[in-house]
Amino acid sequence: MQWIFKEFDSDQLLIFSRTLGLDPLYAKLLLTRNIITQQQLEEYFNPTPDKLYDPFLMKDMKKALLRIRQALAKEEKILVYGDYDVDGITSASILYLFFQKLGGDICYYIPDREKEGYGLSREGLDHAVRLGVSLIITCDCGINAVEKVRYAKQKGLDVIITDHHEPSPELPPALAIVNPKQTDDIYPEKNLCGAGVAFKLIQGYCRYESLDEETAYDYLDLVALGTAADIVSMTGENRILMSEGLRKINVGRNRIGLKALMDVSRIRPEEMDVSKIVFGIAPRLNAVGRLGEASRAVKLLTTQDPVEAKAYSEILDDENTQRRAIEKDVMEEAIQDIEKRYPHQLPNILVLHNPTWHPGVIGIVASKIKELYHRPVIMIAFQDELGKGSGRSITGFDLYGALHVHEKWLQTYGGHVMAAGLTISRKNLDQFMQDLHKFAEDTISPDLLEPRIYIDAEVEIEQINMELLTFLDRLRPFGPGNMRPKFYLKNVQPQQARIVGGNHLKFRVRKNHRSLDCIAWNFGEELPLVSAPGKTVDLVFVPSINDWNGTRSIQLIVKDLKPHEQA
Repeated sequence: MQWIFKEFDSDQLLIFSRTLGLDPLYAKLLLTRNIITQQQLEEYFNPTPDKLYDPFLMKDMKKALLRIRQALAKEEKILVYGDYDVDGITSASILYLFFQKLGGDICYYIPDREKEGYGLSREGLDHAVRLGVSLIITCDCGINAVEKVRYAKQKGLDVIITDHHEPSPELPPALAIVNPKQTDDIYPEKNLCGAGVAFKLIQGYCRYESLDEETAYDYLDLVALGTAADIVSMTGENRILMSEGLRKINVGRNRIGLKALMDVSRIRPEEMDVSKIVFGIAPRLNAVGRLGEASRAVKLLTTQDPVEAKAYSEILDDENTQRRAIEKDVMEEAIQDIEKRYPHQLPNILVLHNPTWHPGVIGIVASKIKELYHRPVIMIAFQDELGKGSGRSITGFDLYGALHVHEKWLQTYGGHVMAAGLTISRKNLDQFMQDLHKFAEDTISPDLLEPRIYIDAEVEIEQINMELLTFLDRLRPFGPGNMRPKFYLKNVQPQQARIVGGNHLKFRVRKNHRSLDCIAWNFGEELPLVSAPGKTVDLVFVPSINDWNGTRSIQLIVKDLKPHEQA
């Protein structure tokens, strides 16, 4: 792994540090986040709702709200059409709860992953017609559903699209399209997730009807779930939405369903952060959509019945356990396939396919395979002649763009730079793989295939103290664009090294008469390095608080380590 120090201007650091009266280390952490003025500093440390952008800057916002207002006034039946991942589930829950609270005749629909696939489907639209729906509001889907929106119009349905995915050149003939990624949209924040766009819709409605905006803020806990789970940039407006959403959860202002899900996940309200959403809450919300009906997750997040909430939270937890077992099998088969097919040299992109794989877990496995081999990965699960694929990319390679270049081989595709989905006919698979492999060879340079770790600053062991941890807490919430700072500590003596929990490395490091605990997850093979007498090592790490039996101490979570003479 390459160790790369983030760049900063040393003269600017000196000025910034003196002007604001900041420790140079803290000033450096801010500079690496492109915070260079007093105003930027104040906005960064105070991500409050009053700094949110005007929702009416978003194209078609007023047009969408006018139609919704009309539907509510005439007591028309409205259907919220979501998606089966966390972003789609939370988006649908937000819109359903908000307009239900306003007295709307509203229902929701989440497509079946296996039978219908992603986005608008004829089955879903026909279901809306049978229910007597006149207005459909999509969330986290619809931006590329040209043919499906035409079908909806033929059936007498008005469609409002709210989405955040990349639009194709041809847009659907919807009544209104609310998506900041439209080329002629002037909305400043382009990185909202689907739940973020859904929130802007209800925020806009509050302003349109002169309602207290706190009515919209009440749903920021759900916005936080979608924002964290969709791994969008944790900067700008997303940082505000995430901060406010977590604050609501942390103080215990949780809706019944979320509280029940936190209970089965063993997460206390005050502990909730981005990491616990991504690794604790999101997998459970995703699980029911991967293995069955995702609408059960919406039911959980929207219920007012504690008994029902407990029952659905246990269902989500059980299905997540099943999902992990299935995922483990698919992961093992994928690795075997790679090793068999490419015994000597890996291609620049991995396209894997199998008729036995469960389509509900291929996205998770693609992400893990990408991390393991540091290459873009597309995994395709075939049922008869139709394959459903899910892909994950590496920094520097636009996966959605690559699919767009090769769209002639695909039936459908969608997504964004780092993650995308597709459907493909088996007869087109070989040509698609051949063309995509050549495209990747031509466009992915060798340096992109080398895993990198970006370091914010070098520190001395004396600087790793509670004061530093307190400052780092102020940088939360962490995520893309505002990652948890990583530090470099050199020439330390490892001591008391041992393997714990199967393959995790636990040891201490000592320098200048001070020592600290370290844990390196899945670094068991490095035991000889930290056990060699007289040897010193260099570390890349993030500092954390280890709370054990009521005792709080600093622990370094090691991200990489090398012998001092090599590093």
